[in-house]
Amino acid sequence: MKRSWALLGLTLTVCALVCAQDPGRVVVPARNTSHPRVLNAASTHGSITVKTYNGKEVIVETSGSSREDRRRTDQSVDGLHRIDLPSRGLVVEEEDNVITVRATTPGPESLVISVPADTSLHLRSTHGNVEADGVHGEVEATSTNGRVTLSNISGTVVAASTNGSVKVTMDRVDAGKPMSFSSVNGSIDVTLPADTKANLKLRAVHGSVWSDFDMKLTGGQPTTTNAGGDTRYRVEFDRTIYGAINGGGPEFSFNTVNGRLIIRKK
Repeated sequence: MKRSWALLGLTLTVCALVCAQDPGRVVVPARNTSHPRVLNAASTHGSITVKTYNGKEVIVETSGSSREDRRRTDQSVDGLHRIDLPSRGLVVEEEDNVITVRATTPGPESLVISVPADTSLHLRSTHGNVEADGVHGEVEATSTNGRVTLSNISGTVVAASTNGSVKVTMDRVDAGKPMSFSSVNGSIDVTLPADTKANLKLRAVHGSVWSDFDMKLTGGQPTTTNAGGDTRYRVEFDRTIYGAINGGGPEFSFNTVNGRLIIRKK
């Protein structure tokens, strides 16, 4: 009997926590602060914005076209009355300090997530922009049809967009760790601390490269292919150049097909 009451009490407690959450705002409590959090966030039809604050919880908020706005645009069907579905689709999970957020709303809806500064990010959007500001950790941000903007980042960055620009401002880089910045249809604009040590791999197929760093350039390196035994040998030079800043270090890769590469000194 005591065990049954204990289980019932636990069930009521969990239900109270879940039911108390606003459909457009979910607060993930800090259950373990002994090591930094990791945030995995994905959205198909909306943007993702991550900002830092002084609290310990992770706060997930959604914004987008409301159910009332969509209702006014719908036409009636043969005099039938409409049965409304929930206006938002959102999944938030936490396990061992890893928070997973998925926006499942079929229409455009954005995620705004507030995190402690020492949070690593894995952000992915299909049809939306990805933005983060003030994070100290490992940041991986990708968008298929949108721009990627990362500001005041300390740590490491992997940023990529298929149809959009990539703009990153670094306050500090982790020594000895590689980074990557790429876009197919968009420019790449990256600002690094003036004392950054790195080997740079720069490729702009249909664009130019600009920088105020003093670079020691080594020129393009050919790719050689020996196909068909001894009958054919091929050497190919592409629009890739290599350089070093402040004596060299880990590889930083910059790659765009249609756009400019801009590497600034902070």
